[in-house]
Amino acid sequence: MPITLTSIVVWLLAIIPIVTLLSVLYGALIYPRYFSPYKNMVALPKAHWLWGTFAEYAQGKFDQAEYMEKHHPGHAFTRFHGPLGSDHIMAQSVEAHIQILQVHAYKFVKPWFVSRRMKQVIGNGLFFSELEDHRTQRRIMTPAFTYGYVRSFVPIFMEKIKLACTIFDNHTKDGPAVFTQNPIFARLTLDAMGEATFGLNMHALDDENNELVAAYRKVSTMADSSMIEMCSGFIPGFKYLPLPRNIAVNRAKSIFREACRTVLLQKTGMLSDKQVQGKDRDIVSILLRDSDHNWTVDEIENQIKTLLLAGHETTSSAVTWTLWALVQHPYVQERLRHEVRAAFPGGIDDITSADAIESVQYLTNVVRESLRVYAPAPLTVREAIEDVIIEDTFIKKGTTVQISIAALNKSTTLWGPDAEEFNPDRWNSGPANNVFGFSTFLHGARACLGRKFAEVELKCIVAAFVAKYKFEKAVPDQTVEMDFILTAKPLGGLPLKVTKLEGW
Repeated sequence: MPITLTSIVVWLLAIIPIVTLLSVLYGALIYPRYFSPYKNMVALPKAHWLWGTFAEYAQGKFDQAEYMEKHHPGHAFTRFHGPLGSDHIMAQSVEAHIQILQVHAYKFVKPWFVSRRMKQVIGNGLFFSELEDHRTQRRIMTPAFTYGYVRSFVPIFMEKIKLACTIFDNHTKDGPAVFTQNPIFARLTLDAMGEATFGLNMHALDDENNELVAAYRKVSTMADSSMIEMCSGFIPGFKYLPLPRNIAVNRAKSIFREACRTVLLQKTGMLSDKQVQGKDRDIVSILLRDSDHNWTVDEIENQIKTLLLAGHETTSSAVTWTLWALVQHPYVQERLRHEVRAAFPGGIDDITSADAIESVQYLTNVVRESLRVYAPAPLTVREAIEDVIIEDTFIKKGTTVQISIAALNKSTTLWGPDAEEFNPDRWNSGPANNVFGFSTFLHGARACLGRKFAEVELKCIVAAFVAKYKFEKAVPDQTVEMDFILTAKPLGGLPLKVTKLEGW
């Protein structure tokens, strides 16, 4: 019987489903049990035969490393089951984290399925660049985040805080009111980051539906967890399909890109004018002025999106979690209010400098403790790009390794038996006996450049709002679940009862 094109197509249509099914069964049932290099490693109970621990992620559960540390302590690594039997492990010991994040930092990169998806959102900026590209970007951008420059951003923070206070005042004009916190603080931090990053007022606080903010939101919410967004990470070329979602996102990208281009042209023009050179103190101006790098529109756009998304999302989440900690510990809230008011007796207008806000030690304690207990990014992941041995454990190239920031931050080994409790006074005697006990901003080559920026902004916001308003649970038995996509936020945005206070 002659072989024809039709017979080949029929044969392929018959064989492909069979091969696919056998591959899935091998990956899900046979490889993990008999052939994986981690087959004898202590492992989490398998959540689902096909999707593994990812089934728990879909249910909003992200405390696997903490569970293993409590129930199976003393291991450098433990195993959790990836989808289709893929190799995933969790760093457990402090030394394992140090080796991955610091000693062998450039032997581990962000997994391909995360990078592909997120680079569509924020491009190849500092957050998702790797290896030599990351080293170069970090070297270029580090000077813009020195404390000297961060201090100059406080007037921007305070201007936006005062605008946000008018929203709170409107809600509470007739007395105590219950309203959702996170969306307001997300608008505040977006405006603050927009002006501090590239000198542009995005007007999220006074016009949250304007074209630029709407475009940014359309682009940034590509990071959500819907199935269609997951496809964009796993399926090559998905973003080029003529789907309504892709068309809308591309239009939003064009709007945002044009704003970046306009800003870049304005600033390069200004920098050629000796009369105005050096006056603009936003991050993009600092980068254009002080680095010898030849910036392109694409590079500037990537860095702006990286700083906006990473900066405003994490800080607004941190503010919201801090308020949740304070409503659960009203005596801490009252003490903090007393100390802020004592430090700034003239009210919010007295908060004019970073040095002044940094001088309120109890404020620093509260903010650090909130960031420790409620890390805005409780976990991150890395993929080994070569075989490596860490603490006598062979890690195969291609293995995904989970880094649990929450487990480090609440380690009883580093903090003692009360590690999970919110206790700002623990910072009076200094941090844990190992810097990895406070890993909210990571450590090593991938440590967050914007740490001091974020801490100062967070202190300004918390100080002003706790001094002006009293926060209580919306209902006496209120509980909160975590919603973790790009950052960890209280599910539902955290409704709280807010009362405007007199005397400040």
